[in-house]
Amino acid sequence: MNKYNGISGDSIERGGKYNKHSVGHEVCNFTNNKGTVYGYVQPVGDSIKIEKLGASKKDEAIDGVTVVWTAGPESGGTVVVGWYEDATVFRNLQTIDSPSTLHTKNGVTSYRVKAPASKAVLLPVEQRELIIPRAVKGGIGQSNVWFADKEESQEIVSQVIALISTGGASSLPDVDQSKSIQEGNPRLVAHFRRERNAAIVKSKKTTVLKATGKLCCEVCGFDFKKVYGDLGDGFCEVHHIRPLSKSDGEVKTELKDLAIICSNCHRIIHRTYPMLTIEKLSKHLRHNRV
Repeated sequence: MNKYNGISGDSIERGGKYNKHSVGHEVCNFTNNKGTVYGYVQPVGDSIKIEKLGASKKDEAIDGVTVVWTAGPESGGTVVVGWYEDATVFRNLQTIDSPSTLHTKNGVTSYRVKAPASKAVLLPVEQRELIIPRAVKGGIGQSNVWFADKEESQEIVSQVIALISTGGASSLPDVDQSKSIQEGNPRLVAHFRRERNAAIVKSKKTTVLKATGKLCCEVCGFDFKKVYGDLGDGFCEVHHIRPLSKSDGEVKTELKDLAIICSNCHRIIHRTYPMLTIEKLSKHLRHNRV
């Protein structure tokens, strides 16, 4: 969903058994009801094990919790969409005493988490880029409620804390925004980040220079040093040629996964969706030159 403020004008993507008809209690997770937001999540079983958050087994709720909301966008992956700070998490399902008009219209009558609306942050779609791994050690399992309390999860937790501390501001450098970024494709954002990894880029350039003595675009053959002289010495861009992984886990980048490419060809590739391969763009150029 984009707004989590009622189903009207919005839609639930990749829904599960709790929203077969594109309706679910989560559709109002960020609806401001007289200064309070009411969040819904379906745990395994009937209750949330709040003792894992520091409550005793006799407690019915625990206060002062930061609750991070994730979802699976149509483009794939599981990403952070927003959070509540200073939230109260309840062991059992609660009933909204005085539901708003939107809650009533959407059939939302119950919740499991509540927080001050001023402490609730819903990220814009284009900023939903932090992928939370699934099916890997330390990542989310099958349950919709994840406590991230394992040692292997702490790196992910640190990334989420950093995101919250910045208020969700994107850490990506300025780039031309393709359609898939604007629509919130977390895997494409991860792709850009791999291309901007200074260490792997330097290693790729060094390897190619040692092997060929120059840095020529693998699409069009452009050589910055040949055209610009010393100003272009050592300059080129690096493109990640592996298809965007369908895995939500970390993807190891190897030098063979990278291509030397000029700025123009790189921008053209990234404005196509799905992205053109090096071979297809090169073929397109040869055809146009005939």
